[in-house]
Amino acid sequence: MDFSLWLAFVAASTALLLIPGPTVLLVLAYAVGQGRRVAVPTALGVATGDLKAAGEGLKQSTVGTVGEAVSTVTNTTVTAVSGVG
Repeated sequence: MDFSLWLAFVAASTALLLIPGPTVLLVLAYAVGQGRRVAVPTALGVATGDLKAAGEGLKQSTVGTVGEAVSTVTNTTVTAVSGVG
């Protein structure tokens, strides 16, 4: 890979990482408005959802076994925390 192309990729990746997405803004708004008691469970829910989405994506790929494991863990976690199966 050409160095200038790599440098452009690094610059674009850094810019995308610095811009908060909607879930980060949601957690931040809850933290500012309602405090840590509400923000921490919200952040954990967002992280669980992201992990679930990653597991589903991996199930569709050639690394299906890892995706199945991640999906099983997140399903079990969501069921245990929410009581909804």
